[in-house]
Amino acid sequence: MEGSDRVWGIVRDLHRAARIQQRAAAAEPGPVALGLLNLAAQQPVRPSAAAAELGVPPQSITRVVGELAADGLVRRVGDAADGRSYVIELTEDGRRERARFRAELTRRFARHLGGWSDEEVATFAAQLSRLVTSLADDVAETPARTRTRNPWRP
Repeated sequence: MEGSDRVWGIVRDLHRAARIQQRAAAAEPGPVALGLLNLAAQQPVRPSAAAAELGVPPQSITRVVGELAADGLVRRVGDAADGRSYVIELTEDGRRERARFRAELTRRFARHLGGWSDEEVATFAAQLSRLVTSLADDVAETPARTRTRNPWRP
């Protein structure tokens, strides 16, 4: 593909956009909590699956589940398929909080698309979705890195 500078520009801009969105989402409920709320809104999710999908350590999910449960936004429900584990479900308060936060973030983001036509927004959304799907497929095919022993630990 020609235009390596343009491709690099896309990579750079996507990274920059992701960092800006992370900062915007960091205030509340936080990126891991928001990711967990989004996953659980689709269907109940096991902590290990949430950690894998969000790319965070399992202990981060455990901590966030505790915080969200204390706030009444999620509940732990025993996993019928595995009695040793649980799934995370949204409560009605969790659904309302997710909808509120999503509406606020959408409102803020839509400001930046104010000068765009509906067709431009639709075209961009479709192309971005296509790119993200391709990126996700590529990452899924990459073998996991094997851990090596830390030479500084006994």
